[in-house]
Amino acid sequence: MRFTSSREVASPANALLKVFRRSLADGTNKQGWLAVEGPFLVEEALNAAPTVTTHSVLVATGAVEKFSALLERLPPEAELTQVPDKLFESVAQTQSPQGIAALVELPTYKLEQVVSAPKPLIVVACRIQDPGNLGTMMRTALAFSATAFLTLQETVSPFNPKAVRSSAGAIFGLPLICGLSPNSALPFLSVHTRILAAERDGTSSLAQADLKGPIAILVGRESTGLPEEIARYANQLLSIPIRKEVDSINAATAASIFLYEAARQRGFKY
Repeated sequence: MRFTSSREVASPANALLKVFRRSLADGTNKQGWLAVEGPFLVEEALNAAPTVTTHSVLVATGAVEKFSALLERLPPEAELTQVPDKLFESVAQTQSPQGIAALVELPTYKLEQVVSAPKPLIVVACRIQDPGNLGTMMRTALAFSATAFLTLQETVSPFNPKAVRSSAGAIFGLPLICGLSPNSALPFLSVHTRILAAERDGTSSLAQADLKGPIAILVGRESTGLPEEIARYANQLLSIPIRKEVDSINAATAASIFLYEAARQRGFKY
């Protein structure tokens, strides 16, 4: 079976294979393109076209027929490279490689764009360190129609391979800006949205909060919450009512509860 722009590589020293090996380990290549592995993430990237651009696909020879329908969907400009199965396994980063990986380019966004959305519902991850938590937050944000997902400095990269897998493809569907300085991003957001903070010792309960207008939700670490220099930008510190003997809940869980309540108040209009 042949595809447009397809070529075969058998040398482990090939430059493209080195790029894939490094990118799959780091999350991105030098151009900032996201490296994804497995048919699910490759398909989600293709589903997000033309917003997401698939530049290069690496496939194991033994998986070509299995993924033929997927490969036929590649844009004409995409580079397709076939490699022997064992060589693909040496490049892959997952425990059970499925035989396909890709380098894809996500769109870039500016804060001015994300606040201009109708009734923006923006999630801001503040110094979240666990990539699984961050990926789950992205997945929930997309599920409940958040309009953008931002990360502040000292937050794990959303392009971390574990974060990407935990997002279950949501990273392709959300306007994303990462590594923002809180001293510049939060004052800007405060002009265009009400900033609400998920805080265990918040002065108000989430149950009484109005989440229908333009809002940005700050979510910090489970263990330490939001540092004062970030929390001071919030218009309201909101707590989630939980049992007294329970110290805290997972950051991704807190984000999910906030987003569900926002979606409920907005009438689940997706």
